[in-house]
Order: sequence, then C-alpha cells, then structure tokens
Amino acid sequence: MRRFRHTLAILSLGLAFVPALLEAQGGGRTHTVRRGDTLWDIAREYLGDPFKWPEIYRRNQDKVQDPNLIYPDQVIVIDGDVAATPGTPPDMPVDTTAPQVETMPAGEPPAMTIFNPARYRVVRSQRSSVALREASTAVRNGDFIQAPFLWDGIGIQGAGSIEATTSADGIGVTMTDRPIQLYETVIVKLPEGAAGKKNDRLMLFRYGPTIQGEGRVVIPTGLLRLSTDAAAGRAQAIVLTKFEDVFATHGVTVLDTLVARPGVVPARVEFGLKTSLAYVYGDPVLPPVGHQVIFAAGATEGIVPGDQITMQVELGNDASGQPLPPQAIAVATVTRVTQWGASAIIVSQTDGGVRKGMTAVVTAKMP
Repeated sequence: MRRFRHTLAILSLGLAFVPALLEAQGGGRTHTVRRGDTLWDIAREYLGDPFKWPEIYRRNQDKVQDPNLIYPDQVIVIDGDVAATPGTPPDMPVDTTAPQVETMPAGEPPAMTIFNPARYRVVRSQRSSVALREASTAVRNGDFIQAPFLWDGIGIQGAGSIEATTSADGIGVTMTDRPIQLYETVIVKLPEGAAGKKNDRLMLFRYGPTIQGEGRVVIPTGLLRLSTDAAAGRAQAIVLTKFEDVFATHGVTVLDTLVARPGVVPARVEFGLKTSLAYVYGDPVLPPVGHQVIFAAGATEGIVPGDQITMQVELGNDASGQPLPPQAIAVATVTRVTQWGASAIIVSQTDGGVRKGMTAVVTAKMP
C-alpha cells in the first residue's frame, strides 16, 4: 500500500510538469489580433525582433493568406512547430533507400502511425525543405504598398474620392470631422483607370509636403475593397486596411503592384550614385529601423526597387586639413520608385542622426 501511494505521488508530480514540458517543446503562445496589429508589431512584442515576422507568418499560413492583412479576433500562433504550408506532402512511409538518422528495427513495417517516431522525422524534414524553397524577394509587398512616394508638383491626376458613408452618425459628427473606421462601408468615386469590378482593391492616400525642386509627397493611408460593381463611375467599398487615420478628404487611386523577382538580391557596388535624403515620414527626431524615407534620385537616375542606399555623415577635415572619409550611419532598401524619387525603408542603423538633406550613396544594386 505504501509503495502504491509512493508511485501515485510520483505520477501526479510528473503530470504536473506535462504542461510546462509541452510549452517548452512546442511553444503554445498565441496572440488574439487587436485592431491595428501587424505581424511586424507582433514579432517585436513576442520575439523581440520585428524582422522575425516571417516566422510567425509561416506558422499561421492556414489562416493568414496575405501577411499584410490580419484581422481583429484572429488567433495567431507565436511558438511551436511551423504549420503545414501549401504543397507540404502528406504523411507517408519512410524512404528506406535514403540514409536515416535513426534506423527502424529489422522487420518493423514502415507504417506511419502516431506511435512511430519516424513519422515526425519525415513530415518535419519535408516541411523544412518546403520552407527553405520558399521564394525570397528583396522587397516585401507590404513595404511597397505602404511607402510614401514622390509625384509631380500637381499631384495624382484623375484621382477618385470618398463621397459618402453608409454609417449613421448618431452624435451629429460629420464624415469630414471624424476618421472613417476600419471595415466601414463608403461610396467612392472611382479614379481614372480603375476597372470597377467587385472585390477590386484601391489605395487611399493623402498629400504630404511639396519638396522644392523634387515633387509632391503622396502618403498611402489605407486600402479599399469594392463590395459592388461600379455604376456611373461609383461603387460601394469597405475600408479594408488602415495605415493611419483615414478621412473623407483623402483621395482614391488605383493600387499598383510590385513585380518582384524571387531569389534576386542586390550586389555591392563601389562608387555608386550619390543623392540626398529628401523626406522622412512624420519628421521624427530619431527615425528608427523600419521607418519610411524618400531619396531625391529616382527611376530617371536608374534606381530600382531592391537597391540599397547608405546614408552618410560628412566629417569635414582633419587637423592637417585633409578631408575625412564620411561615416555611414544607416542603410535603407528601396521599396518603390517614381521618376521623381525613390522610397525606401531603413533596414539597419548605427547612429540616430538620420535627417533630411544628408548625403546618401547607392551601395548595392539589383542585377
């Protein structure tokens, strides 16, 4: 009887450690998406590094089709085994012709059951190979869509507009006085060039400052999705995504898409094109990694998405009057290019002195 009680106590103690053991092995942390969340923010909060967002995306591809579009109340898995991705092979017998880390006992059939540890080796290795074959691009589509960009001094010609909202304002606030809410239905006048088909997406934007000698800054503020086909140049739409507060005064234009070449990355160049930093989104005192900027050089000077531009601080001359080499303080990857300028996102930084007007040099070019 005493031995039975001792065994039962050990068993109970072991069961108490099972949840902790499972969490240590598989993670188990989840996050319920709040309004305004992005995978970038979630990776920074839980993993301590926003650039680890692809890890979270790969674990949730069964529910997140586009990493730039996550919705409130979705449950995102933070840790654990990577979820099966499209093209992941089903469970199947071990290939006995290939070398194995662990061999099965002689005579044991290669059936893939939950009691066969080889099952997990096979599926896990297959999933890993699929992840390694995933296409990588120099520019993420989300960075391209959200990037402020330079246009001519007049602005976008033929832009559409938000004409009305279908939501009732119970407190007497007009549409022009309040931000339009996420998923709110609005009536839009379509921009020139829009097909006007149901489920088409359009971009919302506002104008930033006009940069003397360069152009006018266009700042994307969100995305619309048409919920009806257009009639007489108008259609119903919902506010699908917001990059910042959206107001009825914002314009509507067609949504450009980025044509990225999988697996192609920039190569270092010497004595690259010199330009200058023309605009910093929001004018922060210390722009951080991940911040959007615009350079004066654009498509006319041969800049393309994926190029890397290094921002430098001029150090002047030494005590003998000889010029000192400039100090590189930050690197940005070009995300979007117009003939008036190149939009970019800061990807590395050694100093917080990024400011408008500073010298910048192209240090890596796409092939």
